[in-house]
Amino acid sequence: MRVVKRSGEVEDFDPAKALNAIMRVGTSPEEARAILESVKPHLYDGMTTEELYRHIRSQMGHCEATKFSLKKAFILLGPDGHPFETMIARIFHELGYHTEVRQVLQGRCVTHEVDVVITKDGTKGTVECKFHNSQGTKSSIQEALYTYGRFLDLKENNGVTAPWLVTNTKFSSDVVRYAKCVGINLIGWNYPQGAGLEELVQKANIYPLTVLDIRRGEQRTLLAHDFVICRDVLERKVEVMRLFPRENADRIIRKAEEFRECVDK
Repeated sequence: MRVVKRSGEVEDFDPAKALNAIMRVGTSPEEARAILESVKPHLYDGMTTEELYRHIRSQMGHCEATKFSLKKAFILLGPDGHPFETMIARIFHELGYHTEVRQVLQGRCVTHEVDVVITKDGTKGTVECKFHNSQGTKSSIQEALYTYGRFLDLKENNGVTAPWLVTNTKFSSDVVRYAKCVGINLIGWNYPQGAGLEELVQKANIYPLTVLDIRRGEQRTLLAHDFVICRDVLERKVEVMRLFPRENADRIIRKAEEFRECVDK
């Protein structure tokens, strides 16, 4: 059978790919095979990957299903890119970097507002964060050219040694080739292999608050007040209580506590 990806591309259904996606949230190979087997009666030629994943999630436990929705949770950080920039900075911080968000730096020719500046072991990097509201959108070669051009203008005056381009989706093949050629560090959803955004979230144990099973309006309110990761809800409970009626605030905090128990297992 064939499946239709979110980008509109059609590809053959790959059971091994589906099994790997299921196991990435912590299920054993045996559990993953059982989940996929239970989904088989619902499969048909031409089904969308979104429908496929919805059937898979319905067969998972609460914790696994929540983690399985991580890619969608990143989309829900939008529509603007500021929460995504903050999220990326928090991930780099947990990985041992000193981070600064939305810094205005003077280049050799012009000034630039840099999404994230990272420093570690004496090296300094500029991070361009490209947030996409659709999972089927790939970062284009224009974004890579822009990232490298900005780096060239900044490196002399600011001691920058490495440019980074980070996206919540994927890169076009041209971007990957160009980045390898000129030395741009890329982080996409599953790129590079074993160290993509999905893996870094799990390694840093930092999840966007949009994975929480709360109302979309509540998510937007929290994002508007600079709550970005689930941990923010637990560390800033007093603010949550001020933003929402008591019953709603208690429910939001309870959902965050339940998710913390999930990821701490």
